[in-house]
Amino acid sequence: MTGHACVGIFSRLRPGLFGAALGMSLIQLSGCTTANVEEVVPTAPPSGLPSGQARVTGTFPNLNIAPTVAAPQLSDAEKDAKLTELRAAQSSQTAVGEAIAAPDDQALLKKLATTHDKKTLSEIEGK
Repeated sequence: MTGHACVGIFSRLRPGLFGAALGMSLIQLSGCTTANVEEVVPTAPPSGLPSGQARVTGTFPNLNIAPTVAAPQLSDAEKDAKLTELRAAQSSQTAVGEAIAAPDDQALLKKLATTHDKKTLSEIEGK
């Protein structure tokens, strides 16, 4: 008995499956390319000078100028007052936290677990 090598369930679908696989692989590979690097990363320097070059002003920088402060410095008395205020706030929060005890709901939670367990199993089993 002679038979064809291409006879089977996929014999008629083989060209379509091959085309679909080829199309999907081309779509996936097209995501790995970009049209132009300059569209993704701008290359123009912000100062107008070529990249990596310093601006020539003809003078040397003066490093002896003291930097200006953004805010006045705290005096020792102000520092001690702030520390006292922060420690008082910290101790009041600790005292409030110790006074409140967590409720003991262990029995209620165990009862809820057993009823929920039965309900969930009955839903899964379809009863």
